Amino acid sequence: MMRWLLWSVAGLLMGLAVHLITIIVLPGLGARSGFQRAAAVAPLGRFVVLTADKTPLPYPDPGVVTALCRYDLAAGAVRLHVPGGMSFVSVSLYTPDGLAYYSLTDRAAAGDAIDLTLFTPALLAETRSREGADTPGSLRVEAPQGNGMVSLRALVTEPGRLPEVERQLETATCATAAGG
Repeated sequence: MMRWLLWSVAGLLMGLAVHLITIIVLPGLGARSGFQRAAAVAPLGRFVVLTADKTPLPYPDPGVVTALCRYDLAAGAVRLHVPGGMSFVSVSLYTPDGLAYYSLTDRAAAGDAIDLTLFTPALLAETRSREGADTPGSLRVEAPQGNGMVSLRALVTEPGRLPEVERQLETATCATAAGG
């Protein structure tokens, strides 16, 4: 009986040790985060269209063109402009941790294009006190952190339209706003 108890305790201690070592070591062995992979291909303050040769996505959808832009609000507000005229476009804003905190489609945009400005909480409060409340033409978004990533996704309705959709997404802008 004592021998069985000794082996059981030794097995439990060994299992606990393996479990703790696994928990401590695995995060360092894991793949880079999505933000880190995107940072390798997406420059700060400019959209880059993820073509097949430079996508950090494991299995990209061939019917959707994706463009990424990293932003940093340290220098001021960041203005996004996404041209219209495509069959469907969505804009998603992410923190570096991967939290999606805002999303918009071209169907909800005020005009033909999507225009919005990202602010820090302090800068947004100062802008609203100076310029008044938000309007459909001046969409303002409060970013929960000072840096993050913008993802554009555009639907390709026909295979032959892929280059056209890529060219349209290349004209999207993601830059520090003048006087922002």
